[in-house]
Amino acid sequence: MFGSLVIVFPTPHEGGALLLRHRGHEWTFDSGQELAAECKPSIGYVAFFSDMEHEVTPVVSGHRITLTYNLYFDDDGPVSANDAVSGHLSSPLIRASNAHPFREAFDSLLANPEFLGDGGTLAFGLRHIYPIKNSLEHVYSVLKGSDAVVYQSVLALGFQPVLYLYYEIEEYENHWQGSLIDKVVDLSDADYDSDGDVGDITKVIHEEGGIVVHQEGWRRLRPSYGNRRVMPEETVEWVTPVTTFNRKGSAFPTYGNSPTLNVVYGDVCLVVRIGKAGERLAYPRVQPKDSTNAHSGYYRTKYDLPPAKPGRHRTTAYGLGT
Repeated sequence: MFGSLVIVFPTPHEGGALLLRHRGHEWTFDSGQELAAECKPSIGYVAFFSDMEHEVTPVVSGHRITLTYNLYFDDDGPVSANDAVSGHLSSPLIRASNAHPFREAFDSLLANPEFLGDGGTLAFGLRHIYPIKNSLEHVYSVLKGSDAVVYQSVLALGFQPVLYLYYEIEEYENHWQGSLIDKVVDLSDADYDSDGDVGDITKVIHEEGGIVVHQEGWRRLRPSYGNRRVMPEETVEWVTPVTTFNRKGSAFPTYGNSPTLNVVYGDVCLVVRIGKAGERLAYPRVQPKDSTNAHSGYYRTKYDLPPAKPGRHRTTAYGLGT
């Protein structure tokens, strides 16, 4: 279920307005006033995404009669390379009001040689809630709102947007490391060190196929003794902040004076890699494990995906967002 459709029958009533709230914005649909203003009996309707907060005010007179439908995507099977989001979603869902402005803004940034002049990695925190199961594959086919706009826009321009779980670990006081991985990680079987601890979470995620990343403003960690610490391979620029409502936790035990169950959390985000100025489409690509399914999971080695060089400016300075 991705949303709801509420149909209001033309029965006279006062009150019963539907209030919708999402990320600090609020909208009001007062069906009593709207239907009373019509010259002839009419049916009112409103549709909204399932992750929007909604409230109905008290009906003070008359009768408010509604019919509510739960809205679902067609289950046409797994998403394939030829079944991208733009083709999977029905046309009303992909005609978002911000689609054209976003694409124009993104296109103009790509034409600016000062924007990520050396190329780089952009990350978008998702704005809507999705059911995160044991993989991220299904999320591609149910992206909605601004998330679908970003995906469709960059895909249409020739880029390869990829969904990742983003982990942020404080290695020690005020020293952070991030990591991206395109699958749900199970740490319950992680190898333990001689002290019985699971050890470096970032290293474990990297060994599972993840990518260690850095952010501008973070203190850079020095290589550890014996090069046991995995060093960052990419610098990520967040266009929209990472959100926590698409969070997936993975539990793991540690053993010290007493056994303890810990949880590390990854937040789903959309990542787009950009080539340097003049060669925007010459960017590091991630190869799918299954060539018949572009979103069946990705693999990465130092040979198939060289690190992207960080840009010279912070992405947020250019005002790109949704």
